[in-house]
Amino acid sequence: VFTKIIKGEIPGEIVYQDDQCVVLMTIEPFTPGHCLVVPREQVDHLWDADDGLYRHLMEVAKKVANAMRQAYNYPRVGQIVEGFGVPHAHVHLFGLLQPIEATIADHVVNKRMATAEELREEAEKIRSALA
Repeated sequence: VFTKIIKGEIPGEIVYQDDQCVVLMTIEPFTPGHCLVVPREQVDHLWDADDGLYRHLMEVAKKVANAMRQAYNYPRVGQIVEGFGVPHAHVHLFGLLQPIEATIADHVVNKRMATAEELREEAEKIRSALA
């Protein structure tokens, strides 16, 4: 699914992109602004990415996390790499207002899909902070 979004075959809200990766909003956010750093190259496991791509993904994750802190005034931004669901490596970035265990538990209990409009609005907040 990420490759199709990257190629423009299906819609997706892109926050940032360069020649090696894109940052997409996720449709099932833990917290407002939850996004994914995804390599353009379809690598199943993050740990299989070459060292240069891995470093680049982490540099982009840091840049976007700092923009999220600014845009939302989050005291912390969490990062998770879990790899289930989509056979394309990606790094989750999400704001934390409470410990991660409580954030995930809240997400499980209150899980919902974000609308396209919500994703656009949240992406714009992050894009503005990146500028």
